Amino acid sequence: METFMKTRKRLAAGSLMAVRSEYESEHCFEPQKGKIYNSFGYIESGNAVFRSAAGTVCAGSGDLIYIPEGLKYCSTWSGDGKIVFYSIHFRSEISDSPFWSSLALQRVAPLSGGGCAEKVKRIYELCGSESFTDQLEGYSLFYSLASDAAKSMTERFSGDFPPLLVKALSFIDSGFTSIGSVSEIAEYCFISESRLYHLFKEYLNTTPVTYLNRVKILQATEMMKDPSLSLEQIASEMNFNSEYSFRKTFIRVTGTTPSDFRKNRAH
Repeated sequence: METFMKTRKRLAAGSLMAVRSEYESEHCFEPQKGKIYNSFGYIESGNAVFRSAAGTVCAGSGDLIYIPEGLKYCSTWSGDGKIVFYSIHFRSEISDSPFWSSLALQRVAPLSGGGCAEKVKRIYELCGSESFTDQLEGYSLFYSLASDAAKSMTERFSGDFPPLLVKALSFIDSGFTSIGSVSEIAEYCFISESRLYHLFKEYLNTTPVTYLNRVKILQATEMMKDPSLSLEQIASEMNFNSEYSFRKTFIRVTGTTPSDFRKNRAH
């Protein structure tokens, strides 16, 4: 049984709101329609896969995500321990520019000024204050975060996924450790493999195999934080045929070896 806790804090002006969400186990979020605000999201712990017609975005602990107003999307969350996610929601009227609504769902590049986690958490704290000076500080930090993030953000592509693609993606996200071939995904969706490849290429500009491997490697990076698990064990848990196959795929997805990743980033 999933345990869920969410706390919201809103600045008095009403155009900026911060939310802290916690999940004790895997979680799936799938709104029926697009949200009425733009959002930055900071993942303190856990992994997430965000899907929309614009494509698929994989993110993990320490990543900052941007979700534009009105976008229909879904997200799947997982983690070895507690999943913690901060959201900073803001209305388009906070700025006269159409810039924010023109952006894509995306993982934001590391901020040039650093301090992303500190800014997000501080904005969350200030949103609960009734002090006018605290509210001003909250807006100031938000504009600092937004202006820094905007420097590397990309344009938007809009549209909806066809139901068959949504079914395939949900199947992969929920059972990626047991899927051994693309034929299993196609069979689950009652379509041919060629049709499945066509859907992934048209809407995600990738292949089912590439998407499946990205999801597996994302989960593997989280598992690598546990020093008691060997790379061989992780490869086996992610259903790779061998540690060599796992290593080759890991390099293709992340650009580094599992050993180097664990040494430099998985603490």
